[in-house]
Amino acid sequence: MNLRILYHGLGMAGKTTNLEKLREIYASFVNDRLHQQTTEGRTVYLDILALNLKTKTGNEEVEVSLFTTPGQERFKILRKWIFGHVDGLVMVLDSSRSLEENLKAYQELEEYGLTSLPVVVQANKRDADNPIPMEEISRAFDGLKVLEAIAKDGLGVAETFRAIIREVLHAKAHAG
Repeated sequence: MNLRILYHGLGMAGKTTNLEKLREIYASFVNDRLHQQTTEGRTVYLDILALNLKTKTGNEEVEVSLFTTPGQERFKILRKWIFGHVDGLVMVLDSSRSLEENLKAYQELEEYGLTSLPVVVQANKRDADNPIPMEEISRAFDGLKVLEAIAKDGLGVAETFRAIIREVLHAKAHAG
């Protein structure tokens, strides 16, 4: 089984940091890694991490391809291509920026009809000065699983990954 999971959010929200930490956590399962970045560490075009895992409900092998969207507005044209054939989404919310800014990134997913897929919200950068209160984030993303994270420290990264995999596998099981 092949699963494609997209990490989406504002530029510098922590999408690539999540993939880097997952590459460290699941080092023995890494199948491939492709990342194009600027000298400032911003993703350009593509960021992909492929993992070969086995599901807990048996020995079925699952290949998980994780993608991030380039957050900069100038690469918005690439997103439509990246959005294709996605099984689940992680909305990486930057807790150090306004909720309104983050909701614009989520609205882009709505515009492409992707919010009908399994979605997990990761409230990243919880260590920021005056982060968006979790109550506001939970209210804005009512009905979605919201997890706290500090991706640069690896906190909440694996939990977010496991949550979206569970959501996707559950949705596929119910789809038949």
